[in-house]
Amino acid sequence: MNPPHDALVSFPVGCCECGWETSVQSPLEPARCGRCGTPMALRPRHRPDPELFRRSPRSLWDYAPMLPARNPDGAITLGEGATPLVSAPRLARRAGLAELRVKNESVNPTGSFKDRQVSVGVTCAREAGFDTAAVVSSGNVAVAAAAYCARAEMRAVLFMHAHAGTGKIAQAAACGARVFRVESDSPDQVFGLCREACKKFGWAHLSTAGIYAPACVEGARTIAYELWQQYGGDLPDWIVAPVGGGGLMGGIWRGLTDLQQAGLISRLPRLAGVQAAGCAPLTRALAEGWTPLEALSRPWPNPKTIAGGIADDILFDAHTVLPALRQTNGMAISVPDPEIRDAACLLAREEGLLAEPTAAVLFAALPYLPRTDTTRVCCVLTGHGLKDLPFFAHLTHPLETIPPRFAALEKALS
Repeated sequence: MNPPHDALVSFPVGCCECGWETSVQSPLEPARCGRCGTPMALRPRHRPDPELFRRSPRSLWDYAPMLPARNPDGAITLGEGATPLVSAPRLARRAGLAELRVKNESVNPTGSFKDRQVSVGVTCAREAGFDTAAVVSSGNVAVAAAAYCARAEMRAVLFMHAHAGTGKIAQAAACGARVFRVESDSPDQVFGLCREACKKFGWAHLSTAGIYAPACVEGARTIAYELWQQYGGDLPDWIVAPVGGGGLMGGIWRGLTDLQQAGLISRLPRLAGVQAAGCAPLTRALAEGWTPLEALSRPWPNPKTIAGGIADDILFDAHTVLPALRQTNGMAISVPDPEIRDAACLLAREEGLLAEPTAAVLFAALPYLPRTDTTRVCCVLTGHGLKDLPFFAHLTHPLETIPPRFAALEKALS
């Protein structure tokens, strides 16, 4: 492949802990702060233009000036982004909220918000001349990587750890990816294998963990931009999102700061990161007052939860998610599996939204939010329930079979 036409362009990065800034030559290149050693995050190459955010987006790439692609005209896209904001009045009443809206990321092309991140990552890898990409995943990243690599005429190699569901494995394999199920409950161990393979074989590492591949979490910034536009500039009191490695919440926070720098908001909503009680490194890191480096060095022992998509034993994006919560006076909430099950069923019955357990954690967390009768909340629903149908099959009533006679129907209904 020919090199990109502006290959000498550099990309600014900054430390969210101490503010130190520098630049890197590739947006896929991880960087550490020269002052405090904390992993650094990419920053937009262009100053936020208020007019960019005022237009209704048609896709993620309408915000291309804020993303780390050298040539957005060559973006690898399947139409991700521009997802709907749905009102959830019945759940709002149950939770004692003035308003609850759901940013429905499950309508992205492969069914999760990961499409935003992977579209950017694959675009950057293609620009850099890679022909193969590898990711670590419990499911959604793998599915997105398989689809977007197929779109880019690249090969995808997927390392799926023990929390991966069979449906997601099948979805990824259908797109032509090479899928390996790695016998380990620890995502950190699987990351080690993936990084070694990428170094040995010259593959692009596109796991959505900013500590390893900074560009691969940047697509999440655009969720904040869309929310500002959809709320007419009047953002809610709380934005609630699930946290595995932390890249989603860290990206939303950095998108909000872009809006603030553009002069479009004067205050940031409070952010709440939700985890399963069986794997809650974020909750522990905040409670202990850990720095990002301390959080990265202390994995959660023996992750166990039905919400496999957020069962990361390491807070891989601690360098953005911890300051996101601290600087917005936010909080971390961990919920037990039985409450996650109940919330998934309630969301489907009450609002018609089918969410995989990883996304359903949000609605289990609502009773734990500080609130009054004027509190407004937005939940970022990250993944579709169709990705985990066996989960719902175990929770629904057995199918009733009747003969084609009205009397039989009457009897069954009575």
